[in-house]
Amino acid sequence: MPEMQQRGSLVSHSAVSLTSNSSEPTHGEPDTHGPQSLPPWIHTNDGGVSSGDAHTLPQAPDGTVPNSRHYKPPPTHYKPGRKWDHLRSASPPLLSAPIAEHQERWRDFMHAGPNYVEQQAQTRVVDQAWLDEHMPYLNQQWTEQEEAEAALEKAKETTGFSGLMYGGKWLISPERQERTVRLFSRLLLKNPYVPLAFRLTTLAFSAAALAIAANIRLNINHVNHDKDPSNQCSPRASMYMALCIGCVAIPYVGYVTWDEYMSKPLGLRSVPAKVLLLLCDLYFVVFSASNLSLAFDTLYDHRWACYDDTFAIIGGTGRQQITYDVPATCPNNIHICRKQKSLTAMLLISLLAWLTTFSISVMRVVEKLRPD
Repeated sequence: MPEMQQRGSLVSHSAVSLTSNSSEPTHGEPDTHGPQSLPPWIHTNDGGVSSGDAHTLPQAPDGTVPNSRHYKPPPTHYKPGRKWDHLRSASPPLLSAPIAEHQERWRDFMHAGPNYVEQQAQTRVVDQAWLDEHMPYLNQQWTEQEEAEAALEKAKETTGFSGLMYGGKWLISPERQERTVRLFSRLLLKNPYVPLAFRLTTLAFSAAALAIAANIRLNINHVNHDKDPSNQCSPRASMYMALCIGCVAIPYVGYVTWDEYMSKPLGLRSVPAKVLLLLCDLYFVVFSASNLSLAFDTLYDHRWACYDDTFAIIGGTGRQQITYDVPATCPNNIHICRKQKSLTAMLLISLLAWLTTFSISVMRVVEKLRPD
Protein backbone atom coordinates (compact mmCIF):
# COMPACT_ATOMS: atom_id res chain seq x y z
CA MET A 1 0.00 0.00 0.00
CA PRO A 2 1.21 3.63 -0.61
CA GLU A 3 1.07 4.61 3.04
CA MET A 4 3.12 1.59 4.08
CA GLN A 5 5.66 2.31 1.34
CA GLN A 6 5.99 5.94 2.44
CA ARG A 7 6.40 4.86 6.04
CA GLY A 8 9.11 2.34 5.03
CA SER A 9 10.99 4.92 2.94
CA LEU A 10 10.86 7.37 5.84
CA VAL A 11 12.33 4.80 8.23
CA SER A 12 15.10 3.84 5.78
CA HIS A 13 15.89 7.49 5.08
CA SER A 14 16.16 8.19 8.80
CA ALA A 15 18.44 5.20 9.31
CA VAL A 16 20.75 6.26 6.47
CA SER A 17 20.93 9.81 7.76
CA LEU A 18 21.80 8.62 11.23
CA THR A 19 24.61 6.35 10.00
CA SER A 20 26.06 9.04 7.81
CA ASN A 21 25.94 11.61 10.58
CA SER A 22 27.60 9.27 13.01
CA SER A 23 30.55 8.67 10.66
CA GLU A 24 31.11 12.35 9.86
CA PRO A 25 32.67 14.80 12.35
CA THR A 26 30.23 16.77 14.57
CA HIS A 27 31.98 20.14 14.21
CA GLY A 28 29.82 22.66 12.29
CA GLU A 29 26.99 20.17 11.58
CA PRO A 30 23.33 20.62 12.55
CA ASP A 31 21.81 18.88 15.54
CA THR A 32 20.71 15.37 14.69
CA HIS A 33 17.85 15.60 17.21
CA GLY A 34 16.10 18.42 15.34
CA PRO A 35 12.55 18.03 14.08
CA GLN A 36 12.04 16.17 10.86
CA SER A 37 9.50 16.86 8.14
CA LEU A 38 5.99 15.48 8.77
CA PRO A 39 4.36 12.92 6.53
CA PRO A 40 1.69 14.20 4.13
CA TRP A 41 -1.15 12.36 5.89
CA ILE A 42 -0.75 14.45 9.08
CA HIS A 43 -2.80 17.66 9.16
CA THR A 44 -1.41 20.72 10.90
CA ASN A 45 -3.12 23.96 12.00
CA ASP A 46 -0.09 26.24 11.92
CA GLY A 47 -0.34 26.97 8.24
CA GLY A 48 -3.07 28.05 5.88
CA VAL A 49 -6.19 26.02 5.25
CA SER A 50 -6.57 24.49 1.86
CA SER A 51 -9.77 24.83 -0.12
CA GLY A 52 -10.42 21.10 0.20
CA ASP A 53 -10.36 21.22 4.00
CA ALA A 54 -12.39 24.42 4.40
CA HIS A 55 -15.74 22.62 4.42
CA THR A 56 -14.68 20.43 7.37
CA LEU A 57 -14.04 23.36 9.70
CA PRO A 58 -16.91 24.76 11.89
CA GLN A 59 -18.75 27.61 10.25
CA ALA A 60 -19.24 30.98 11.90
CA PRO A 61 -22.82 31.58 13.20
CA ASP A 62 -25.14 33.76 11.19
CA GLY A 63 -26.15 37.18 12.39
CA THR A 64 -29.21 37.49 14.64
CA VAL A 65 -32.49 38.63 13.12
CA PRO A 66 -34.91 40.48 15.43
CA ASN A 67 -38.40 39.06 15.87
CA SER A 68 -40.62 41.18 13.64
CA ARG A 69 -43.79 39.11 13.27
CA HIS A 70 -46.97 41.11 12.83
CA TYR A 71 -48.77 39.51 15.76
CA LYS A 72 -45.98 40.18 18.25
CA PRO A 73 -46.75 43.33 20.27
CA PRO A 74 -44.09 45.99 20.38
CA PRO A 75 -41.89 46.03 23.48
CA THR A 76 -43.19 48.17 26.30
CA HIS A 77 -41.14 50.35 28.57
CA TYR A 78 -43.65 50.36 31.41
CA LYS A 79 -42.34 50.82 34.90
CA PRO A 80 -44.40 50.75 38.10
CA GLY A 81 -45.46 54.24 39.19
CA ARG A 82 -44.64 55.89 35.85
CA LYS A 83 -47.99 55.55 34.09
CA TRP A 84 -49.08 59.17 34.58
CA ASP A 85 -45.75 60.89 34.12
CA HIS A 86 -47.00 62.70 31.00
CA LEU A 87 -49.65 64.48 33.09
CA ARG A 88 -47.36 65.56 35.88
CA SER A 89 -45.85 69.00 36.09
CA ALA A 90 -42.59 70.09 37.55
CA SER A 91 -44.25 72.38 40.11
CA PRO A 92 -44.63 71.00 43.64
CA PRO A 93 -48.16 69.97 44.81
CA LEU A 94 -48.83 73.01 47.00
CA LEU A 95 -52.11 74.85 47.52
CA SER A 96 -52.39 78.12 45.66
CA ALA A 97 -54.81 79.56 48.23
CA PRO A 98 -55.95 78.83 51.79
CA ILE A 99 -58.40 76.01 52.38
CA ALA A 100 -61.21 78.39 53.34
CA GLU A 101 -61.07 80.10 49.94
CA HIS A 102 -61.26 76.75 48.15
CA GLN A 103 -64.33 75.84 50.22
CA GLU A 104 -66.05 79.07 49.21
CA ARG A 105 -65.48 78.27 45.54
CA TRP A 106 -67.25 74.88 45.79
CA ARG A 107 -69.96 75.78 48.31
CA ASP A 108 -72.55 76.88 45.72
CA PHE A 109 -71.98 73.74 43.68
CA MET A 110 -72.45 71.51 46.69
CA HIS A 111 -75.71 73.18 47.73
CA ALA A 112 -77.09 73.03 44.17
CA GLY A 113 -77.34 69.24 44.23
CA PRO A 114 -79.67 67.01 46.29
CA ASN A 115 -78.32 66.78 49.80
CA TYR A 116 -79.03 64.06 52.36
CA VAL A 117 -81.26 65.28 55.15
CA GLU A 118 -80.71 63.45 58.41
CA GLN A 119 -83.87 62.02 59.89
CA GLN A 120 -84.36 62.93 63.51
CA ALA A 121 -85.28 59.88 65.59
CA GLN A 122 -88.39 60.19 67.74
CA THR A 123 -87.54 59.15 71.26
CA ARG A 124 -89.14 59.38 74.66
CA VAL A 125 -88.06 58.54 78.14
CA VAL A 126 -89.98 55.73 79.88
CA ASP A 127 -89.86 54.41 83.41
CA GLN A 128 -88.87 50.95 84.65
CA ALA A 129 -92.49 49.83 85.03
CA TRP A 130 -93.13 50.39 81.32
CA LEU A 131 -90.00 48.40 80.43
CA ASP A 132 -91.04 45.54 82.72
CA GLU A 133 -94.45 45.44 81.06
CA HIS A 134 -93.45 45.69 77.40
CA MET A 135 -89.92 44.26 77.41
CA PRO A 136 -89.73 41.67 80.19
CA TYR A 137 -86.89 39.76 78.56
CA LEU A 138 -84.49 42.64 79.25
CA ASN A 139 -84.33 41.68 82.92
CA GLN A 140 -83.63 38.01 82.22
CA GLN A 141 -80.17 36.69 82.86
CA TRP A 142 -77.99 35.02 80.27
CA THR A 143 -78.44 31.24 79.92
CA GLU A 144 -76.53 28.57 78.02
CA GLN A 145 -79.74 27.57 76.25
CA GLU A 146 -79.95 30.95 74.54
CA GLU A 147 -76.38 30.70 73.33
CA ALA A 148 -76.99 27.18 72.06
CA GLU A 149 -80.12 28.29 70.21
CA ALA A 150 -78.21 31.15 68.63
CA ALA A 151 -75.47 28.73 67.58
CA LEU A 152 -78.14 26.41 66.18
CA GLU A 153 -79.63 29.16 64.03
CA LYS A 154 -76.20 30.16 62.81
CA ALA A 155 -75.35 26.56 61.96
CA LYS A 156 -78.58 26.23 59.95
CA GLU A 157 -77.68 29.30 57.93
CA THR A 158 -74.09 28.21 57.21
CA THR A 159 -74.27 24.42 56.81
CA GLY A 160 -77.97 23.71 56.29
CA PHE A 161 -77.99 21.09 59.08
CA SER A 162 -79.60 21.61 62.47
CA GLY A 163 -77.84 18.91 64.47
CA LEU A 164 -79.21 17.38 67.66
CA MET A 165 -79.26 19.27 70.95
CA TYR A 166 -80.39 18.25 74.42
CA GLY A 167 -80.24 20.37 77.56
CA GLY A 168 -78.29 23.15 75.87
CA LYS A 169 -75.51 20.78 74.80
CA TRP A 170 -74.75 19.29 71.43
CA LEU A 171 -75.29 15.58 71.06
CA ILE A 172 -74.59 15.80 67.33
CA SER A 173 -73.21 19.12 66.14
CA PRO A 174 -74.20 20.50 62.71
CA GLU A 175 -70.60 20.17 61.50
CA ARG A 176 -70.49 16.52 62.53
CA GLN A 177 -73.88 15.90 60.96
CA GLU A 178 -72.69 17.49 57.72
CA ARG A 179 -69.53 15.35 57.69
CA THR A 180 -71.58 12.21 58.34
CA VAL A 181 -74.03 12.98 55.54
CA ARG A 182 -71.21 13.69 53.10
CA LEU A 183 -69.40 10.50 54.11
CA PHE A 184 -72.56 8.42 53.68
CA SER A 185 -73.31 10.04 50.33
CA ARG A 186 -69.78 9.43 49.07
CA LEU A 187 -69.91 5.84 50.32
CA LEU A 188 -73.25 5.24 48.61
CA LEU A 189 -72.31 6.81 45.26
CA LYS A 190 -68.58 6.11 44.96
CA ASN A 191 -67.85 2.85 46.77
CA PRO A 192 -67.76 -0.06 44.29
CA TYR A 193 -68.83 -2.65 46.87
CA VAL A 194 -72.18 -1.09 47.80
CA PRO A 195 -74.03 -2.25 44.63
CA LEU A 196 -72.39 -5.65 44.99
CA ALA A 197 -73.72 -6.03 48.54
CA PHE A 198 -77.30 -5.19 47.54
CA ARG A 199 -77.11 -7.36 44.43
CA LEU A 200 -75.97 -10.33 46.50
CA THR A 201 -78.76 -9.65 49.01
CA THR A 202 -81.31 -9.63 46.19
CA LEU A 203 -79.83 -12.82 44.77
CA ALA A 204 -79.90 -14.61 48.13
CA PHE A 205 -83.51 -13.77 49.01
CA SER A 206 -84.74 -14.43 45.46
CA ALA A 207 -83.15 -17.88 45.64
CA ALA A 208 -84.70 -18.45 49.08
CA ALA A 209 -88.16 -17.44 47.80
CA LEU A 210 -87.76 -19.78 44.82
CA ALA A 211 -86.80 -22.68 47.08
CA ILE A 212 -89.72 -22.09 49.47
CA ALA A 213 -92.20 -21.81 46.57
CA ALA A 214 -90.91 -25.10 45.15
CA ASN A 215 -91.26 -26.73 48.58
CA ILE A 216 -94.86 -25.48 48.87
CA ARG A 217 -95.56 -26.98 45.47
CA LEU A 218 -94.19 -30.36 46.60
CA ASN A 219 -96.28 -30.30 49.79
CA ILE A 220 -99.44 -29.47 47.84
CA ASN A 221 -98.76 -32.36 45.45
CA HIS A 222 -98.24 -34.66 48.42
CA VAL A 223 -101.57 -33.57 49.96
CA ASN A 224 -103.42 -33.96 46.66
CA HIS A 225 -102.29 -37.59 46.36
CA ASP A 226 -104.43 -38.41 49.41
CA LYS A 227 -107.48 -40.55 48.60
CA ASP A 228 -109.68 -38.50 50.93
CA PRO A 229 -111.58 -36.05 48.67
CA SER A 230 -111.92 -33.53 51.50
CA ASN A 231 -108.15 -33.36 51.95
CA GLN A 232 -107.35 -31.65 48.65
CA CYS A 233 -105.40 -28.38 48.37
CA SER A 234 -105.41 -26.08 45.38
CA PRO A 235 -102.22 -24.14 44.57
CA ARG A 236 -102.35 -20.35 44.58
CA ALA A 237 -101.04 -17.76 42.15
CA SER A 238 -98.36 -16.44 44.50
CA MET A 239 -96.57 -19.78 44.42
CA TYR A 240 -96.47 -19.92 40.61
CA MET A 241 -95.42 -16.29 40.34
CA ALA A 242 -92.62 -16.80 42.87
CA LEU A 243 -91.37 -19.74 40.80
CA CYS A 244 -91.43 -17.74 37.55
CA ILE A 245 -89.84 -14.59 38.96
CA GLY A 246 -87.16 -16.53 40.85
CA CYS A 247 -86.16 -18.54 37.78
CA VAL A 248 -85.62 -15.32 35.79
CA ALA A 249 -84.26 -13.11 38.59
CA ILE A 250 -81.38 -15.37 39.66
CA PRO A 251 -79.57 -15.49 36.27
CA TYR A 252 -80.39 -11.82 35.66
CA VAL A 253 -78.83 -10.69 38.95
CA GLY A 254 -75.76 -12.81 38.27
CA TYR A 255 -75.33 -11.34 34.79
CA VAL A 256 -75.88 -7.73 35.91
CA THR A 257 -73.37 -8.16 38.74
CA TRP A 258 -70.79 -9.50 36.30
CA ASP A 259 -71.61 -6.71 33.82
CA GLU A 260 -71.10 -3.93 36.38
CA TYR A 261 -67.57 -5.04 37.24
CA MET A 262 -66.30 -6.68 34.03
CA SER A 263 -67.88 -4.69 31.21
CA LYS A 264 -67.01 -1.19 29.99
CA PRO A 265 -67.87 1.85 32.15
CA LEU A 266 -71.33 3.35 32.10
CA GLY A 267 -70.20 6.59 30.47
CA LEU A 268 -68.93 4.71 27.38
CA ARG A 269 -72.20 2.90 26.72
CA SER A 270 -74.96 3.97 24.40
CA VAL A 271 -78.13 5.65 25.59
CA PRO A 272 -80.38 2.57 25.01
CA ALA A 273 -77.97 0.44 27.06
CA LYS A 274 -78.13 2.89 29.97
CA VAL A 275 -81.93 3.06 29.86
CA LEU A 276 -82.26 -0.72 29.60
CA LEU A 277 -80.02 -1.17 32.62
CA LEU A 278 -82.45 0.88 34.72
CA LEU A 279 -85.70 -0.44 33.23
CA CYS A 280 -84.83 -4.08 33.89
CA ASP A 281 -84.55 -3.41 37.62
CA LEU A 282 -87.81 -1.48 37.46
CA TYR A 283 -89.57 -4.43 35.81
CA PHE A 284 -88.47 -6.76 38.60
CA VAL A 285 -89.62 -4.23 41.21
CA VAL A 286 -93.11 -4.17 39.66
CA PHE A 287 -93.43 -7.95 39.43
CA SER A 288 -92.03 -8.47 42.93
CA ALA A 289 -94.59 -6.03 44.34
CA SER A 290 -97.40 -7.89 42.56
CA ASN A 291 -96.11 -11.21 43.86
CA LEU A 292 -95.96 -9.87 47.41
CA SER A 293 -99.57 -8.68 47.15
CA LEU A 294 -100.68 -12.15 46.02
CA ALA A 295 -98.68 -13.76 48.84
CA PHE A 296 -100.42 -11.64 51.50
CA ASP A 297 -103.80 -12.40 49.93
CA THR A 298 -103.06 -16.12 50.10
CA LEU A 299 -101.78 -15.88 53.66
CA TYR A 300 -104.97 -14.24 54.99
CA ASP A 301 -107.44 -16.23 52.90
CA HIS A 302 -109.88 -17.95 55.30
CA ARG A 303 -110.46 -20.76 52.83
CA TRP A 304 -106.84 -21.78 52.50
CA ALA A 305 -104.30 -23.66 54.60
CA CYS A 306 -103.88 -21.16 57.45
CA TYR A 307 -107.59 -21.24 58.47
CA ASP A 308 -110.20 -23.91 59.06
CA ASP A 309 -113.26 -21.95 57.93
CA THR A 310 -115.76 -23.23 55.37
CA PHE A 311 -117.61 -19.97 54.83
CA ALA A 312 -117.01 -16.52 53.42
CA ILE A 313 -118.31 -13.19 54.70
CA ILE A 314 -119.32 -10.65 52.07
CA GLY A 315 -120.47 -7.13 52.81
CA GLY A 316 -119.81 -4.45 55.39
CA THR A 317 -120.28 -4.54 59.16
CA GLY A 318 -123.22 -5.46 61.36
CA ARG A 319 -126.45 -6.36 59.62
CA GLN A 320 -125.02 -5.65 56.18
CA GLN A 321 -122.76 -8.71 56.35
CA ILE A 322 -123.81 -11.70 54.27
CA THR A 323 -122.36 -15.12 55.04
CA TYR A 324 -122.06 -17.79 52.36
CA ASP A 325 -121.08 -21.38 52.82
CA VAL A 326 -118.10 -21.75 50.53
CA PRO A 327 -116.04 -24.94 50.53
CA ALA A 328 -112.45 -24.55 51.56
CA THR A 329 -109.89 -24.61 48.76
CA CYS A 330 -107.28 -26.12 51.08
CA PRO A 331 -107.77 -27.75 54.50
CA ASN A 332 -105.96 -26.44 57.52
CA ASN A 333 -102.34 -27.52 57.09
CA ILE A 334 -99.78 -26.11 59.49
CA HIS A 335 -96.79 -27.08 57.33
CA ILE A 336 -98.07 -25.34 54.21
CA CYS A 337 -99.18 -22.31 56.26
CA ARG A 338 -95.76 -21.99 57.88
CA LYS A 339 -94.02 -22.13 54.51
CA GLN A 340 -96.44 -19.59 53.07
CA LYS A 341 -95.50 -17.19 55.87
CA SER A 342 -91.81 -17.78 55.12
CA LEU A 343 -92.46 -17.15 51.42
CA THR A 344 -94.21 -13.86 52.22
CA ALA A 345 -91.30 -12.73 54.41
CA MET A 346 -88.73 -13.63 51.74
CA LEU A 347 -90.71 -11.79 49.07
CA LEU A 348 -90.97 -8.69 51.30
CA ILE A 349 -87.22 -8.57 51.95
CA SER A 350 -86.51 -9.29 48.30
CA LEU A 351 -88.75 -6.40 47.23
CA LEU A 352 -86.94 -4.03 49.61
CA ALA A 353 -83.61 -5.20 48.19
CA TRP A 354 -84.86 -4.63 44.64
CA LEU A 355 -86.04 -1.12 45.52
CA THR A 356 -82.73 -0.23 47.19
CA THR A 357 -80.72 -1.59 44.27
CA PHE A 358 -82.85 0.33 41.77
CA SER A 359 -82.52 3.57 43.76
CA ILE A 360 -78.74 3.26 44.02
CA SER A 361 -78.46 2.52 40.29
CA VAL A 362 -80.50 5.61 39.40
CA MET A 363 -78.51 7.85 41.74
CA ARG A 364 -75.20 6.56 40.37
CA VAL A 365 -76.29 7.08 36.77
CA VAL A 366 -77.42 10.64 37.53
CA GLU A 367 -74.17 11.31 39.42
CA LYS A 368 -72.03 10.15 36.48
CA LEU A 369 -74.05 11.85 33.75
CA ARG A 370 -74.53 15.28 35.31
CA PRO A 371 -72.62 18.06 33.48
CA ASP A 372 -70.82 19.49 36.52
